[in-house]
Amino acid sequence: MKKTFVIISVAFFAISCNDDVAPVKETNDALVTRFSENGLTRLELFYDDEKRLYRLNSLYLGNLITYTLYEYNEYGLKELRRYDGKDHSLDYRSVFTLDNFGRVVKSENYNLPDLFNETSSVDDFEYNSSNQLIVEQLRFSPTVVQSRYENTYNGDGQFIKQLRIIHPNQEEEYRALYEVTPGPQLIPLSWQDHLFILGLTGRADEIRRMFISNSSVKVWTSNGVLSDEINVEMSGHVYDEDGNTTGLVMTRKDLLDPQASEIVTTVNYDYRK
Repeated sequence: MKKTFVIISVAFFAISCNDDVAPVKETNDALVTRFSENGLTRLELFYDDEKRLYRLNSLYLGNLITYTLYEYNEYGLKELRRYDGKDHSLDYRSVFTLDNFGRVVKSENYNLPDLFNETSSVDDFEYNSSNQLIVEQLRFSPTVVQSRYENTYNGDGQFIKQLRIIHPNQEEEYRALYEVTPGPQLIPLSWQDHLFILGLTGRADEIRRMFISNSSVKVWTSNGVLSDEINVEMSGHVYDEDGNTTGLVMTRKDLLDPQASEIVTTVNYDYRK
């Protein structure tokens, strides 16, 4: 899961449909309400009167698969609950611990069948002095770590790299390196909390890709052999009059299999302004 609390400018760079840079345009802080791929809705996002994300619908081929509800208190995010889209049964929940700055520092997670009494896993979060998330670690017990994600930022405070270590310090340890090239638009400050919250359910990339031009993933096996190398290019950006990205084209290439066909996906975004 990829998350970031980067504190940066809220200015958008309004760009023409051919991706040429135009004069800077201030964002109106519009909120994404729908994410679609090839004309089919994948995510629906709902916000309360304080512009906090309170519901996320995940769809596949037009059908609601799951929906997640987010609960807040006066200090920040309190809990999330994920429900089955067919029978609306609760299948997962997380309860959050915040620090004095309102940042999530621990997530206690509960799976079926015991969703209220016995914690199945714990996520721990660490931040740097700029409030950027630098480490997320998932553990099943105080001593058994399932995964560790380490984030890197550039001099402008933009997320550029994540090292993913699965089963760290164990015989079956393997690693993946996720790198991104930031695009000409900066992520609005008002979106930072939304990206973090979406990252808790593994859905931040759908939004973050609006603000990057390229991403790559390399995966190494436990004996250090490169097993996967995928590159994804974002192009053909389309913007509305307020500088919000309404569409782009995503091209996925398997660099270890040059004979494999590229996968081209058309992505669209809707907004609440």
